[in-house]
Amino acid sequence: MNRGVLSLILLVVCWVNVWSQQGSLTGRVVFKDGQPAVNAILHLREASIYAVTNLDGEFEVSKVPYGRYTVSVSSIEARPTELAFVMERPDALLSIVAERSVNHINEVMVNGAHEKKEVRAKGFAVNVIDTKGLEMQSIQTNELLDRSAGVRIRQGGGLGSRIEYNINGLSGNSIRIFIDGIPIANYGSSFSLSSIPSSMIERIEVYKGVVPAHLSDDALGGAINVVLKKNNANTLGASYSVGSFNTHQANVSGSYRNDSTGFTAKGAFFYNYSDNNYKVWGDQVYVTQPNGKIAYLEAERFHDRYRSGGANVEVGVTDVPWADRLMLGAVMSQMDKQAQHGATMEVVYGRRFSEQTTRMLNLSYQKNDALIEGLDVNLFASRSWLNRQVVDTSAVIYNWKGELSDFNNDGRWDRWASGAEGSSPTLEESHERVYTTRGNVSYRLFGHSRVAISYLFNDFKRVPDDVMRADAERELLDTRKMQKNIVAFTFENHAFNKRLRSSWFVKHYVQTLGLKDPVKTNGVLTALAFDKQTRETGYGLALSYNVWPRVALLLSAEKAIRMPEHSEVFGNSAENIDSAYDLDPEQSNNANLGFNLGPWFWNKHTLGIHTNFFYRDTRDMIRQAVASQQAETFAFENQDVVLSTGMDAEVTYGYDNKLQVTLAVSNFNARFNKEYDAYGARYIYYGDRLRNEPYFTANNHTRYHLANVLQQGSRITLSHNWAYVHEFFRDWPSLGGANKAIIPTQSVHDFGVSYSFPGYRFTLSVDAKNVFNHQVFDNWALQKPGRAFYAKLNYRLY
Repeated sequence: MNRGVLSLILLVVCWVNVWSQQGSLTGRVVFKDGQPAVNAILHLREASIYAVTNLDGEFEVSKVPYGRYTVSVSSIEARPTELAFVMERPDALLSIVAERSVNHINEVMVNGAHEKKEVRAKGFAVNVIDTKGLEMQSIQTNELLDRSAGVRIRQGGGLGSRIEYNINGLSGNSIRIFIDGIPIANYGSSFSLSSIPSSMIERIEVYKGVVPAHLSDDALGGAINVVLKKNNANTLGASYSVGSFNTHQANVSGSYRNDSTGFTAKGAFFYNYSDNNYKVWGDQVYVTQPNGKIAYLEAERFHDRYRSGGANVEVGVTDVPWADRLMLGAVMSQMDKQAQHGATMEVVYGRRFSEQTTRMLNLSYQKNDALIEGLDVNLFASRSWLNRQVVDTSAVIYNWKGELSDFNNDGRWDRWASGAEGSSPTLEESHERVYTTRGNVSYRLFGHSRVAISYLFNDFKRVPDDVMRADAERELLDTRKMQKNIVAFTFENHAFNKRLRSSWFVKHYVQTLGLKDPVKTNGVLTALAFDKQTRETGYGLALSYNVWPRVALLLSAEKAIRMPEHSEVFGNSAENIDSAYDLDPEQSNNANLGFNLGPWFWNKHTLGIHTNFFYRDTRDMIRQAVASQQAETFAFENQDVVLSTGMDAEVTYGYDNKLQVTLAVSNFNARFNKEYDAYGARYIYYGDRLRNEPYFTANNHTRYHLANVLQQGSRITLSHNWAYVHEFFRDWPSLGGANKAIIPTQSVHDFGVSYSFPGYRFTLSVDAKNVFNHQVFDNWALQKPGRAFYAKLNYRLY
């Protein structure tokens, strides 16, 4: 064999040997400021190998053949990056520094992703809703919640109407709402989730059943914690939305920080308006003709206007040596709302309305490693003043055409025998004063454990008055008082390299209430005094275990307590709620078993699955009593024993940072679980599903992003949302005959499109809701809006 042939053979052998060798490539992609690039896609072109970075910007690729490669990095948060790389070691390391895209600010997304991961890792059954990108659409905060697995939002009408939250079959005030860990009741109803612009929200945490102790309130069925944006960067933005039913919503928000002194100022202003003049039809929408016959019609609501506006302003210092955050805040809001009807649509109102103003001052302080390393302090105090008035002094009768009624055709308007539309004539005023303090102090032990104590004190006073009442009655009216003290202790621990996390807690509740009411006995008015104090103790735990790197088992259980809320006990005439002084606390044994699977990454695909199985054994459940068809008001009642089981699941899929699909399914099996009453008689409806409560819901949300359409650097987002609620009975299924009243199946489709101009300072969106104009009810005989269109313009100065 000649020398040339031998050289060729040796060259081929060496080449085969080199390319038959493989190694593992690990690394990290970060931006120039050190923040990780999350969900960035790496492509080794010559080998057609892909990888996706995790929440820390890290990636890992195995079985990479030795050789030279061109590595490209793509992300909607970064400029396209390419570099040359030689794979010549079994365990190669590659660090990549990317440059941010000029049209994205990634800090909020990265921090939010870390927070989302941390919240889910603690073992609680929790959904974390990220609002990034959704604030560009004409979407209410409650609509975002309604898309989440295990959550059902029930609204009595259009913008500003009464809302009830259902989590895994438990609803009403069993579900507590928080803003940054502070009970939302402090802010007044004019500063509700309906009025908070989604652009102000960083994320929403939905706890199902078992609630962590740092949310210091008596939540029994779950909690919704809205976390507002707190980034200390200088920002200024505004949005304006206009749409059907003469709906207008506007907000302006901004923040400023002086880096040298730490001085920080933040402000957010909002305004909401809607005539809510959508069409309604059905069994309760009719007019009575002169001949006495009933004529059904499709009517336009004519007396349902809603207006609210407010401001949230904070000044103080952030990130200084002695405080991470010290802020003095003021919240001011105002609302007025007309009333179209009472508890059902059977009786039409034409002049009744209510007004409300809220003022709140608050002081917050936060410091990690205060005084000593590992000691974290978070303090909050607030004082709020709420004034509410209900005006109902007209006795004339309206019909669904918006006309005054003259049944006798005698030229005189018919009048209500009671003297007003709702009941007796009223100009009732309520002056509420609420003082709240909350403190959370925690200390880290040994690097893997933490102990914490939380305390909440809430003092509520309502002073009612009504100039339409007789002087003797007014003199006997007394201040309604309710005071609540809650203290909680928590021990947290992680072991096995953080694979096992546990949280153990105990909560103690004390509630005191008192009032005096005028009562007529044998024709004589006397003052009836009512005083009550309740003490209860609850406890629970939450565990999470990472079985494999992307498979986590979650377990939580709690003996939960909920004290009656002041609106349930004292009533609220603005919302047609009667008083119920004898309500007992709810008690429930709650348990959750869930799994977090993923997210898994392969090529350009991502997949995550979250499931939760739940058990709720509730005693003395407080729920809205089912009113009669003609009733104008309702009260709350204890419903003995209710057993609720079921599951919810959420599947998320993404492709190439362009397509995002979320499917959520929930099944609630809540049943009346007391067989015999106090006299030994068997309840007819024992084992029935809970009345007037949905039990099966599904939701699918899809978004698709298109880059560089029409203009270089622009972005179009197409979205579709489908919401399904299966029909359910208004009353107990065992009562009545074949024609029992039902709330019909709901199947609603929404579509949206948004266009972000280059630089992402301007975004224009158009949304079509309930495009097929289905008749939609969340509650019996309270129809929601039909087809509607909205347009929204967002502007971010910086």
